[in-house]
Amino acid sequence: MLARKTVLCAVFGLASAAMVTTWGAARGESLELEDQFLSLGTSSVGGTWYPLGGAMASVISNAYPELKITAEVTGGTIDNLKLMRNDQLELALSTNAEAYLAYNGEGDFDEKIQNFAGVTGGHGIFWQLYTLKSTGIASIRDLKDKRVSLGAAGSIGNGIGETIIEAHGLEMNEDWQPEYISHGDGPGALRDGRIDAALIISSFPTGPLTDITSTDGADVVFLNPEPEILDKLIAERPYWSKAPIPAGVYNGHDQDIPGSFGVFTILIAKNELSENAVYAVTKALLENADELGSIHALGKEWTPEHATRGIKGVIPFHPGAEKYLKEKGLL
Repeated sequence: MLARKTVLCAVFGLASAAMVTTWGAARGESLELEDQFLSLGTSSVGGTWYPLGGAMASVISNAYPELKITAEVTGGTIDNLKLMRNDQLELALSTNAEAYLAYNGEGDFDEKIQNFAGVTGGHGIFWQLYTLKSTGIASIRDLKDKRVSLGAAGSIGNGIGETIIEAHGLEMNEDWQPEYISHGDGPGALRDGRIDAALIISSFPTGPLTDITSTDGADVVFLNPEPEILDKLIAERPYWSKAPIPAGVYNGHDQDIPGSFGVFTILIAKNELSENAVYAVTKALLENADELGSIHALGKEWTPEHATRGIKGVIPFHPGAEKYLKEKGLL
C-alpha cells in the first residue's frame, strides 16, 4: 500500500489484530474478513479512472466495512502495475492490454510482473475512426495520401492507429500523414478540412462523436479494419476483442456497425491479498452494479455479464474472484 498509509495501517494493526467475522444477514453469508486498509490505484485526478475508483471504493466499503479502501491518485495503468510490483497497491485498475504485457514482460515492461491477478472486467474502450462522406473516403485503404488525427500525442490511439493502418498496406509518414489533435478538436478539424479522418479510442458513446453526429448524423462514416486483417491482429494480441459500434449510440446510425474492436478496463488484485478479501470485493462490485452506475456512469458496465471479459484467456484470475465467479456460473 502507498507510503502515506503505512503508519495508519501499522497503528490499526496494533489496535485490532483479531479476525472479524461478517455475519451478513442481508447478504446471507458468513465470511471471515480481517479489518484492513487497502489502496486502489486509479489515474490522475483528471482521468476517468480516479472517480471510478472512488466509486468502487465506496461500494465495496459500504458492503464490507472491514475493507477500508482508498482510491489513490497514480499515473495510470503502467504506473499501477509497477506500484503493485513494488507492493504499494493491493488493488488497481488496468487495461487488459497492459496487464497482459506486464505479465509477459513485453512492451513497456522490461521484466515480467506476475504478483497480481484478475478480479473482474468492466467497461471497454473501442476503435472509432471516422470521416465525412464529403471526403470520399470509404475504407482504411482510402487513407492513402490523407491526413489522419491519431488523437493528442501520447494517447492510446497513437500506436494502435499506426498498427491498424499499416496492416492495410499504408506506411505512416510515407503513404499517409499523422496529425496529433485532441479528441475534442477532431470534429472541428474534420469539418474545416485540416484533417481527412480522426481516431478516438474510447467508450461508447464518446463526446466528440456525439457532437459531430448531432449535426452531421448520417454524413459521418466509420472506418473499421477489414475482417481478415483484424482476425490476424487479434490472434497476435489476445487482449484485443471485437465489438460492434452499437445501434443508435450515435445519431444517424440506427444499425450496429460491425468491425470495431477494443480493450477493456479490468480490476486486478495483488496475489497476496486474501481469498476472502478478493471474494468480497468481487461480490460487492458485481451485486451492486446499479449503485456503482448511479455514482459513475461507467459503473453500469461493471456487471456480471462483463465479469470475465478482458481477463479470461489474458491473465489468471485471483482465487477469490475465481471462487465467486464459479459459484455464480460466470466462469
